[in-house]
Amino acid sequence: MSRLNTIFPHITLKNGTFDHRVFPAAQLEVYNSQEHQSHKIVGVLMDPHKISIQTAIHASSSSSSLHDTTSIDKVLKPAIDRFLHSLAMYPDFAEDYPVNPSNSTLKTFVGIGITVKSQDIRLYHGVPEDYELTILADDSVIRIQSTTVFGALRGLETLGQLLEFGWLSSQSSDSKSWWYFSPHTADAMIATYCIYDIPLYISDAPSYPYRGLMIDTARHYLPLDLILDNLDAMAMNKLNVLHWHLSDSQSFPFALPSYPELAERGAYHPKRIYTSKDVQTVIQQAYLRGIRVIPEIDMPGHTAAIAKSHQEVMAHCPTAQEPMNPTVDATYHFVQNVYQDLKDIFPDDFVHVGGDEVWMSERCWLNDTRIASWMKEHGMSNETVQLYEYFETRLLKIVSNLDKTPIVWQEVFNLNLSITPNTIVDVWKGFDKYTIQNATNQGYQVILSGCWYLDHLVNTWEDYYKCNPRNFTGNKDLMIGGHASMWGEHVDASNFISRVWPRASAVAERLWTGDVENGPVKSIANRIEKFRCLMVQKGFVAGPTRPGSCPKEVLYSRGIR
Repeated sequence: MSRLNTIFPHITLKNGTFDHRVFPAAQLEVYNSQEHQSHKIVGVLMDPHKISIQTAIHASSSSSSLHDTTSIDKVLKPAIDRFLHSLAMYPDFAEDYPVNPSNSTLKTFVGIGITVKSQDIRLYHGVPEDYELTILADDSVIRIQSTTVFGALRGLETLGQLLEFGWLSSQSSDSKSWWYFSPHTADAMIATYCIYDIPLYISDAPSYPYRGLMIDTARHYLPLDLILDNLDAMAMNKLNVLHWHLSDSQSFPFALPSYPELAERGAYHPKRIYTSKDVQTVIQQAYLRGIRVIPEIDMPGHTAAIAKSHQEVMAHCPTAQEPMNPTVDATYHFVQNVYQDLKDIFPDDFVHVGGDEVWMSERCWLNDTRIASWMKEHGMSNETVQLYEYFETRLLKIVSNLDKTPIVWQEVFNLNLSITPNTIVDVWKGFDKYTIQNATNQGYQVILSGCWYLDHLVNTWEDYYKCNPRNFTGNKDLMIGGHASMWGEHVDASNFISRVWPRASAVAERLWTGDVENGPVKSIANRIEKFRCLMVQKGFVAGPTRPGSCPKEVLYSRGIR
């Protein structure tokens, strides 16, 4: 068990109640001398489950230090730096409203104590992310306890969202300088931070182990800094998987070590290429936020960009530049090297192998005389689904030999192709209960993405929230989560963040809280709009969800990794 103590902006209690700003929502338990009741924290996205309430906190900035830490500090120290940096951003965004401590009993909290039970800092599917957050009136330390360091990260996110910024009248301070965040003063007002409803206890954990966002850097190149900023947004939403759709028919922007020519000829521009160093940066920064990075290089369809440099692995026909040719050994030599590179670069156990929409170009297989002759020799006649299965079988064997767990788009399952027992089925064709039920009944794990296509601009956050992944008949334990998908045909650096957030926050809320209905739509609408304003305060150009206004409609340079 490891303990980390950090000196925190000093905190003072005061009696009172206030809507909180945490998202997803938290299930609370309220304790005082007269009553014990349950309610939710309004404004908290990724809803925690238990809290005790009675008073409030004021905080002012102080230095940060670490004590008695072990290997976990390589994750926690950057997290605390980001946490304190985000506090320093508040005064530039917040409305200039006073926090009035009159007629209140004030007490100072002087630090955060983080206790992590496990020394294991590996990030893997199913890693425990539970945490407890405790703020007691008779304790000078805010306490976070978690099984793993990644649970502690989720606890810090919740704490950060509970903080409310305001200006404290210096006339009411009684010269207690530890209230003050001295760099920010205005007309005898002191910048301060509040947490209301203290004492407070939260016990929280996610409902699904797989909570992701898919980004598509093949249809439009996304700058590295944008991807890194988006990781901060994902962490704020307690998402834990970045599904990176690295290639498609339009471009191949990733410089694979074995085949650099794929990017040299397949990228839109020589400066629109991700190097191995770039990818390693994304992986490392994602790890520090408790986010796994799962690569996808789609095959055998969606491969026209591969054809620009490797005609030897492609079908040849007058009607299409793809798919790949499953009948030649050169194809599988190529596939082996590609997935070996992915194994060497991406540490995660999962890899997405694609496999969708082959029907769009399968006639090409029959129009290629080499392929047609091979199929006839192997008794396949004109049944291209058999050739499709032949390719997937060999591909999955390669992936299995590399000790990776494959994820496939749902067609690979729907066509009854032979797939390995550990294959995960990604259901993308809407909320396809038939496929979900069949896959789980056959023992396959499933992730859902079909409800949450962010490129469908007609869909609102409400549409995304209403999709419950467990609303099917079958083995619900095998529904392991899902991901929002931002396909890139109509997004680039100019509009990516505003298209994704906060609509993806509704997906994050559903995947964190699970089957629990967190109040009427109006209540959720209030929380998600408050959370959107918090994202704006932290420098994200998150789009509005309805008419209204955040305290300050200003952009801010993020500036911390």
